[in-house]
Amino acid sequence: MARFTLHAKGPLEALLRLAGLMLVMGLVVFAFWKNSERNMERLNARFGLSDETKSLSPDERDHVQAFIASLRKEYGIEARVQVTRTRPQSPEADGKTLYVGLCPDEKSAVVQLPPLMARALGADFSRMLVDEHFPFHFAAGKSWQKGLLLALDLMQSRLATLSAAQETPAPGTPGGDKDTK
Repeated sequence: MARFTLHAKGPLEALLRLAGLMLVMGLVVFAFWKNSERNMERLNARFGLSDETKSLSPDERDHVQAFIASLRKEYGIEARVQVTRTRPQSPEADGKTLYVGLCPDEKSAVVQLPPLMARALGADFSRMLVDEHFPFHFAAGKSWQKGLLLALDLMQSRLATLSAAQETPAPGTPGGDKDTK
């Protein structure tokens, strides 16, 4: 049996080999970490969506899961979207979870916003979704699936608008008035 060994020709070469080995190990660890992070986001989004009716298309499921992941990443808000065969029940409020429950068979909806999100979107926002938005999309000839996606998009766009408004300094505040001299 032949033995194969490598010997460095000098201390500089040994140091470069060690640095190269450490770099490769670091890149492997970093790639593993990023892959695990991506898989956890995918799993968390999947558990945030429950479709008992199996009536959401794969594209619609992806859209809902992207909304759930975006809400968690951008605002730290957990989201649960549940499509059931029986009337959805509001879960116990925990102060950080958005809940949207739909029952297409009974044409009913439940929207429960976390307190901070409710204040940001307006006191009547969830009531408007439950009393006006979803009943319109539950009507004959309408698509409740499209109504769900539109409601999620509306929430996301309003939150993005509020977030952008907070990032833009107002005139009269530091950074809000720029002198052009």
